[in-house]
Amino acid sequence: MVLSQDAKRAREALVEALRGLGKEPPARLDLRGIPFSGEWGLASSVCLQLSRDGAAEEPVPEGLSKKEARKLVEARSRERAQALAEQVAHRLRERGLFSNVQAVNGYVNMYFDTADVARRLLRDVCESGESYGRGEPKTGSVMIEYGQLNTHKEGHVGHLRNISLGDALARIMAFDGYDVVRATYIGDIGAHVIKWLWGYTKWHDGEGPDDDVGGWLQRIYVEANRAIQENPEYEREYRELFARWDRRDPEVVALWERTRKLSLDYLHRLFEELGVEFDAWFYESECEEPGKRVVQELLEKGIAEVDEGAPVVRIDEKLGLKKETYRTALLQRSDGTSLYFTKELALTRAKFDQYHVDRSLNVVDVRQSLYFQQVFKVLELLGYEQAARSAHVPYEYVTLATGPMSSRSGATVNLDEFARDMYERAISTVSEKNPEMPEEQRLAIARDVSIGSMKFGMLDRDNTKLLVFDREEALDFDGFSAPYVQYAHARACRILEKAPEIRWDELHTGEVSPVEVNLLEAIGGLPEAVERAAREYKPLHVVNYVYNLARVFNDFYRESPVLRAEEELRNYRLALVYATKVTLENGLRLLGIAAPEVM
Repeated sequence: MVLSQDAKRAREALVEALRGLGKEPPARLDLRGIPFSGEWGLASSVCLQLSRDGAAEEPVPEGLSKKEARKLVEARSRERAQALAEQVAHRLRERGLFSNVQAVNGYVNMYFDTADVARRLLRDVCESGESYGRGEPKTGSVMIEYGQLNTHKEGHVGHLRNISLGDALARIMAFDGYDVVRATYIGDIGAHVIKWLWGYTKWHDGEGPDDDVGGWLQRIYVEANRAIQENPEYEREYRELFARWDRRDPEVVALWERTRKLSLDYLHRLFEELGVEFDAWFYESECEEPGKRVVQELLEKGIAEVDEGAPVVRIDEKLGLKKETYRTALLQRSDGTSLYFTKELALTRAKFDQYHVDRSLNVVDVRQSLYFQQVFKVLELLGYEQAARSAHVPYEYVTLATGPMSSRSGATVNLDEFARDMYERAISTVSEKNPEMPEEQRLAIARDVSIGSMKFGMLDRDNTKLLVFDREEALDFDGFSAPYVQYAHARACRILEKAPEIRWDELHTGEVSPVEVNLLEAIGGLPEAVERAAREYKPLHVVNYVYNLARVFNDFYRESPVLRAEEELRNYRLALVYATKVTLENGLRLLGIAAPEVM
């Protein structure tokens, strides 16, 4: 573990030393961590890199085979590198920035005083507080779209992975220094809505929902969808209702508006209970006409053409690609009605024109990868440079033991029912562990644990892996779970409650033990985990990070007495506990998970 400021100083010192020797360093200066062996350090292969070119320019004696010539050049390169490394090391020792500098096999190894690194890390965490791990401000803004639920349907467990992934990614990227706009795109019109309206008027006219709004919406949708599939006469009636909607029949529009509001109120509540907020709300119903205008513009500019009556863009041909890559995108039906693609063009364009974001990230299931590649390429052809920087963030489905979920057949797990079940399980577990705790506090903790378990369980696998959610595993206080991490945070809080105030100006580490080294390295790893998760669009890196930090802290707790240690050592170990608490809380917050102080 090397602190970022130490790495920066090491890079600057290396550059200065090389230039002082008449050597211009490369644009990318190689620096990598050295495994801890009493001290933390950084190694650079820059001398090998610079010497390789010089050795290759020297003449090689005649009569040597290619293999012999290559070996000679390699030997010269190593000699040159070692000589240069020794010169650089000498200059760095004179600077006095490092506890030790060595030239080994052409590498320059720079070491830092362990106690000094530990003190500076702990003070940095203390001073930074909830900002510890935050990245430097980045240029450009990014819109992250997720939580794309439909009206007139229930929210189910499959949606939870989308919501958890998108929310965590938005939190992580904002923390890493990006200007983030959180957006959702609600499917408030389309075949599923018209089917619901048909089923409602057919069998449920005048009815209203009970306490389970999502379940009520879903039952009507499944009933209508099944009936239409099985009965040609019902299919005709549904089509007639669709035609009335297309004509904007006042009666159909009024029913749609009333039930749409009821659905949106339900979706707002779901998002609120999960602690998810959006800066921008887009609706499918508002993108239809703008989408048709985009298609017309594509035709007028010659980007699109008409094929068998329908407008298309032959993307590969327009990009000059010989190998089939993006294929041909169908923009609109031949009868002039909109497709999802039509509306997606308008939605994406609105992100660029109205919100002026530099890129859009769309958190949508993995099956839509080609779809989004086509959307972005079509807009890129239209002149939107932001589209080239935009990306689809794919994720695989959540499955049940009986197979994939389907809202059409009703084979889903209602999100309200799922959350209620997890909450009841959490109440039982927390009550078992803390029978004397006041009921109000117990219920509040159970709430944090259940929501944390749900989110962690949706994020603890790679985005592109199928996920089978196990409720028992998700609530396991001893497993790879949110409660395990939350409990480590509560344990740190409990130690600090019983302790005297930490004297930050008097941190004396003494000899750092192996478990303390592990804990310091874990604490120091948050900035890197955040940066990597933001760069790769993978909150899993933060999930793995907080779990590992909790695990290492539990090892420290078992092996290193804190409150019973002598005064000087106790003060240092309390600083370790405090830094762990802050770092765990920051990491959990990036996942949208609460960090209870008592469990």
